[in-house]
Amino acid sequence: MPGGDERDGGVFRDRSGWRIGFALAWCVLLASTIAASLLLGGASTARGVFLVGVAVGEFVLALISSVLLEHTVFHPIERLREAIAEDTDGPLPAAKGPLAPLTEAISARQERSVATLRDAVRDREERLAQVERLRRALEETRGNLESNVQYLQTMAEVSTVITGTLDPEELYRIIPERVMGKLGLNDFCIMLYSRETKRLVAKSVSGSDRGTSPAFTLAPGEGVAGKVFSTGKPAWIPDVKSSPDFLHYGGRRTDVRSFLCVPLQSKGKTIGVLMLNHPEPNAFEPELLPTMRVLASYLGIAIENAELFGFVKSLAEKDSLTLLYNHGAFHEKLVIELERANRYGRPMAVIMLDLDRFKEINDQYGHTTGDRVLVLVAGALGAHLRKTDIAARYGGDEFAVILPETDLSSAAVIAERIADGISNVRLDAGGESVISFTASVGYAACAPDAPGRGQILDTADRLMYDSKRRGPGGVLGVQI
Repeated sequence: MPGGDERDGGVFRDRSGWRIGFALAWCVLLASTIAASLLLGGASTARGVFLVGVAVGEFVLALISSVLLEHTVFHPIERLREAIAEDTDGPLPAAKGPLAPLTEAISARQERSVATLRDAVRDREERLAQVERLRRALEETRGNLESNVQYLQTMAEVSTVITGTLDPEELYRIIPERVMGKLGLNDFCIMLYSRETKRLVAKSVSGSDRGTSPAFTLAPGEGVAGKVFSTGKPAWIPDVKSSPDFLHYGGRRTDVRSFLCVPLQSKGKTIGVLMLNHPEPNAFEPELLPTMRVLASYLGIAIENAELFGFVKSLAEKDSLTLLYNHGAFHEKLVIELERANRYGRPMAVIMLDLDRFKEINDQYGHTTGDRVLVLVAGALGAHLRKTDIAARYGGDEFAVILPETDLSSAAVIAERIADGISNVRLDAGGESVISFTASVGYAACAPDAPGRGQILDTADRLMYDSKRRGPGGVLGVQI
């Protein structure tokens, strides 16, 4: 070290200097003692020489003592201090002499202390790491719980919505907004299997899929959706470009890239399919599939219940022979249409008709033939009515028709067509017998502000009997 062993605090600045100083201090002390002895005891040559010899001997003894102190005490202490000051992590240098056991003990204790400290630090770091892992796991668990709670709440709300109605039309109306929209799925199509056509028919659509209804149909096993229906297994296609079975809704949807289709099932049978579309590839995460399967199970049960309810309701409302509305259902529909006409200030009309000579047909050919006549009349009615018109078998051989949004002139045209259509019907009664028949027709139309519109049915019925009294196949009408 430059400058000769300079240390912190200036304790050991020059090893030779302190040895000389120690010896000189010893000599000064001895000289003072000799001088005092001479002054007190008298000055004799022999005594002086003796004292000087003693002083020289003591000086030499002091030097020897200082050297011994340096090598046995100060050097080990200095090395110990340097080791502590320069490298507290390393062991102390080996010492020699009387202090060697002390330095070794201190070094061993230092090593144990450092090792203990390191173990404590390592243990603390491990505990901190464990705490951090637990914190992250807790955060993840809390996030999962929040997601699960949100998922359960959403599915509960969806379940409440879809089970809140048994009207099929109402159910299909609310599915886009209150079910699929709540899940953020705004481009979808629900197709149900029709027993009549033996095909899958679009029932509820949203987003760009609105263009697929009602013309688009699929046969079981046709395309991806048809195969999902046939197999009962879902299909997840990240990119439809890789699927030759995807039909793009019969060419109507060329913008679809991601496609997910799950079967709609109820009571163990597949009744249709639920399809999701997206214009970007890989838009649907795999985690969406379980959610859609749960949703599809809810929808499947709700749709089948609604369809069954609609079927039973239809049976209750329809005449079993002609499949037209029955007497009770007709009056319910009439009340609804009258309220609608009043609310929106729109015209409407009612037609009543009664078959001529129907009792004679029954008496001559039997009731079975009479039933066939009634079925043919119902078919003639349907052939000359609009989709918005409501036809019913009012009772026996009487029929009634509600004409919404219809004024007197339009009602007259429809009534004449019905009468002509019925008169042109022929029924083969066996052998050479061919039955023809006519109907007497009466109709009434009312303006939006007509005070007597509640009597519209009675008016049409009265005109029907007036027409019958005038002769078969007549038509009479009036404006209320």
